[in-house]
Amino acid sequence: MTEELRPVKIHPSAVLMPGATLEAEVEVGPGAVVEEGARIGAGAQVGACAYVGPGVLVGPDCILEPGVVLLPGTVLGRGVRVQAGAVLGTDGFGYVLEQGRHRKIPQVGRVEVGDRAVIGPGACVDRATTGATRIGQDAVLGSMVMVGHNCRVGARSRMGDQSGLAGSSAIGEDCHLGIQTGMAMRAELGDRCRLADRAGALRRFSSDQDLAGFPARPRAEVSRMEAALHRLPALLQSLEGRRT
Repeated sequence: MTEELRPVKIHPSAVLMPGATLEAEVEVGPGAVVEEGARIGAGAQVGACAYVGPGVLVGPDCILEPGVVLLPGTVLGRGVRVQAGAVLGTDGFGYVLEQGRHRKIPQVGRVEVGDRAVIGPGACVDRATTGATRIGQDAVLGSMVMVGHNCRVGARSRMGDQSGLAGSSAIGEDCHLGIQTGMAMRAELGDRCRLADRAGALRRFSSDQDLAGFPARPRAEVSRMEAALHRLPALLQSLEGRRT
């Protein structure tokens, strides 16, 4: 005997535009908006005042918490959790200076989020200039994380709160970035790399590296530099004593 599916549950104040598709057991909270051409997979939850833009695809069992914004070009896999106030599919930060004015470069790509990924509250993920900005399956983005256009976050990688990736940078699989870390444009971390709190990666690093500091370098090297810096006042005092 097959289990009977529950019907779609839509709050009276929610707005569903013609052409939006909601599969079985979807819940849409008060004040939420689902635009034309959007598709919400079975069992997904759309929180209060969330916005699902035209053509957005939300996979089965996803959870969109209150105030989430999914702009056109966003695709979520199965079981993705997007926490309160996060914005996915924002216009990539692409400009060119022409005759003293900033001219916008069209950002016509998309955002793809893998199965079971978690996007933290207040996070922002830009859509690609062309192609896709990709968040891998089971990846976790902390609070107020910024992911620029055409970036790649590998499967099972974690980004600490207030971290940021400049455009076209990439993180491999199973990486761990601490809080307030940053990566410069086109910088890369290989698989299983670690980036300590407040470190900044400005270039490409191969796999299995433990990095710290700004600019980031191997943690052992940073420890030696800090030890030498700690000894510097005594060394200077010793030199001054010899001069006298």
